[in-house]
Amino acid sequence: MAERPRVDRSAAPPPGEAHPFRFPHFLRTRLPNGLAVVAARLAGLPLVSLELIAPAGAQYEPAESAGTATLTAGLLDEGTARRSALEIAATAERLGGYLTTGADWDVGYLSTGLLASHRREGLALLAEIAITPTFPDNEVERLRGLRISEIVRRRQDPATLADDRFQREVYRGSVYAQPLYGTEESIARLQRASLMSFYQGHYGFAGATLIAVGEFDPEDLLGEAEAAFGTAGPPGPAPARPEIRPIPLEGLRIHLVDRPGAAQTELRLGHVGIPRTHPDYLPLLVLNTLLGGKFTSRINLNLRERHGYTYGASSRFSSRQGPGPFAVQAAVETAAAAAAAREILHEMRRVREALVEPEELAETVGYIVGVFPYSLQTVGDVTRRLETMSVFGLPDDYYDHYLERVAAVTREDLREMARRHLDPERVAVVAVGPAEILEPQFEGMGPVTVWSPEGEPRAAQPLRAT
Repeated sequence: MAERPRVDRSAAPPPGEAHPFRFPHFLRTRLPNGLAVVAARLAGLPLVSLELIAPAGAQYEPAESAGTATLTAGLLDEGTARRSALEIAATAERLGGYLTTGADWDVGYLSTGLLASHRREGLALLAEIAITPTFPDNEVERLRGLRISEIVRRRQDPATLADDRFQREVYRGSVYAQPLYGTEESIARLQRASLMSFYQGHYGFAGATLIAVGEFDPEDLLGEAEAAFGTAGPPGPAPARPEIRPIPLEGLRIHLVDRPGAAQTELRLGHVGIPRTHPDYLPLLVLNTLLGGKFTSRINLNLRERHGYTYGASSRFSSRQGPGPFAVQAAVETAAAAAAAREILHEMRRVREALVEPEELAETVGYIVGVFPYSLQTVGDVTRRLETMSVFGLPDDYYDHYLERVAAVTREDLREMARRHLDPERVAVVAVGPAEILEPQFEGMGPVTVWSPEGEPRAAQPLRAT
């Protein structure tokens, strides 16, 4: 009997050969009515993802009408000239798929996922919802009531309170300071006429894009899209994109949202970042991954492993057409809230001052390269990447060279990015917890304002500066 070969289990097996990455091939065209269509074949499963995006995000809302974009999007599938809300839901269920609508800061969207064999019916349903929504009075009233109830509920959530206060302070004087889902007062003012007007001004096909990904021939899909959406559609040109210019932060300011008795404090710290189209985006992505974008990032190792302040801390530069926020977030022990904030500021200063070690950069780049393929496994994943390209006007070969550009980032690039885009001396610090315990901790860091959960200031006084 042949002796089995011995396996050395003292060392991990070497990685396999790396294969070059290429983004799935896709076709792009524009229909006679102005609708852009992007179609990509993703073989393997008999599924298809269909999504229509339009320039109907919250950045287009009037200042007094916060929540218009999300409420309008929510009403799109609540009734058309042909079907009621229940009939629309039943149709999607009969096709064995899902149907969702929504809006973020940049766009409004409606999407469906279903079997590829039902894609024509899916396209027809999307077209019907996009072209002939009726915004029934009873559905407007129902969704408005649900939204107000949700806003009230969100005031009990410390993470939501922290996010909302952070947004208000970082984006003062701009539309980004408004809550994405509105306030009780703004939602109560919204009427069917104003919601229909927003739809008519922002869901025109001249500024919209249909994205289709799945098991189909892209050439066939383009023809099917034209048959479904035709030459008609909501009239009018695409709306002009607003300019976002928040009032700059003046030094370091602390904002405490009082929740008496809370054993844990929600912490946010940051400032305005960059638009997604900024040329520094990719090197800044590498910097943020090292700083707070993975479990072994500097901020998480500091706050969690070294000090035990939290179960987890992270940072990110959010992507928007306008300048998205840079934010560090963590739920920390209340007794250590200010200490945690000081450690975050320390890490921001440290990455500005010294070059990172070559091994740390290599590990960070390897992490980004290693996890990227996981974000392209499903039809929904590829749809989201194509949406990113469409919303931000990225070139068609953007993801073909994505990993090459990530791998080309140097230690010097990271320090330059930190000095250019991280400012630890001008930040908003938000802490949601018991103010009587938190306020003394922040003495010496800067002026402190205490807020109620309803957003009313309780005190505003500068503490002693060190």
